[in-house]
Amino acid sequence: MKVQRRDGQYYKQTVRRLCELARSIWSSHAGELLQFERKQDRSPVTELDREIELALRACINSRHPDDSIIGEEFGFLAGAESRSSAPRWVIDPLDGTKAFVTGSPLWGTLIGVLNEGTPWLGAIEMPALHERLFSFDIEDESIRTSRCSELAAARLCTTTPDKFTSVERIGFDRLSKAVAVHRYGGDCFNYAALAAGRCDLVVEAGLALHDFLPIVPIVRQAGGVMTDWQGQALTENAAGNVLAASTPALHSQALQTLAVSLR
Repeated sequence: MKVQRRDGQYYKQTVRRLCELARSIWSSHAGELLQFERKQDRSPVTELDREIELALRACINSRHPDDSIIGEEFGFLAGAESRSSAPRWVIDPLDGTKAFVTGSPLWGTLIGVLNEGTPWLGAIEMPALHERLFSFDIEDESIRTSRCSELAAARLCTTTPDKFTSVERIGFDRLSKAVAVHRYGGDCFNYAALAAGRCDLVVEAGLALHDFLPIVPIVRQAGGVMTDWQGQALTENAAGNVLAASTPALHSQALQTLAVSLR
């Protein structure tokens, strides 16, 4: 179901409300040392994760009752309009929980909307940094990817190599040796940095849909390219290996370097 232009403004208003809501909930817990527990996949989760997601779901349900929701903590909720072409919300209440529970400010809430199965709207809300990015509000020249087009000059970020398979690790090691500098850590902050020209490449593997679909429209609107490791578009059917680059030329070079390990 193609979203009409008039309805699009309503969706954008909702995305803004959700960001404000997530920030207000975090503010109510600011300074608290929240305990965490481990989920089945051994990843940490806190009560803040759950509280934010439940609040976001309630807001979406009240404003868009026909839409489906995909969330990290509470899974998939089918809306009244169940067709795959209907708008779907994708939310990660706290992307970077490991960072959060260890005192790092490099975490955020991810909010996205799929239209006809592909990323349409996206937002990164980073309360601890007092920063926020919308895919539909990128007009300021300060939010533009860099013009880096050569691997030898590129700045590469990845959250962790732990999720790479042995074969994927070979490709990543080749890439990390070809760039000017690389670092670990960052989660959603890495993509915000790429959109603002502060880094040039982000490479991840083993991600869930909520980890990357809300980010795709932001990188795209800032002038970058974001695909899987085969250069295919990222949709709700993507496997979770992500390559984001500041320019098409840099993306092509990184893609070729990673592909060596996948042949």
